[in-house]
Amino acid sequence: MSAWRVILTDSEDLTGVAPVCPQTTMKHHVRIDSDLVPSVDEYGVYDCCPQPHIECWGTVVAQAMAAQLTATDAELCP
Repeated sequence: MSAWRVILTDSEDLTGVAPVCPQTTMKHHVRIDSDLVPSVDEYGVYDCCPQPHIECWGTVVAQAMAAQLTATDAELCP
């Protein structure tokens, strides 16, 4: 099963798509909110995250693409 997710891109919006990172934990994906409380960052991209990262230029398009890629079990080519 291959899962895809919506990601934050350089546009600073949830307009990108990437494979779900197997390292999504407090150890690897941490963000600090405005109250200085650490939490898991589900939308960020880090060095451990697999490629590709696809810019879709729209939140609705990115959500639809992530859902479609997950539903069709799309995988990365080795």
